Amino acid sequence: METVIEITGQVNGNFKLRSACCTTECTDIKKHFQNFTLVFKTKKDAVKALSEAYQYLKSDKEDWEASIGSYLRGYSLNYDASRAKIIS
Repeated sequence: METVIEITGQVNGNFKLRSACCTTECTDIKKHFQNFTLVFKTKKDAVKALSEAYQYLKSDKEDWEASIGSYLRGYSLNYDASRAKIIS
């Protein structure tokens, strides 16, 4: 079943989340106002991409803390004023 990660918010955060979440297993669709939709073949792939994006972003502790980032496993990743959210 296809699963979508929808990225919305401010431009810089959207591009940072997109580059962190995008894998070879997804289709990238650009929306209005620099928002993005990433379409994955399975929910497992989407959750994995979000988890890896979180680990990548958190590896730079200083930037992660300054951006007030948060992560809810299998649901969403917030970075700065942007959000990547899984939609089934």
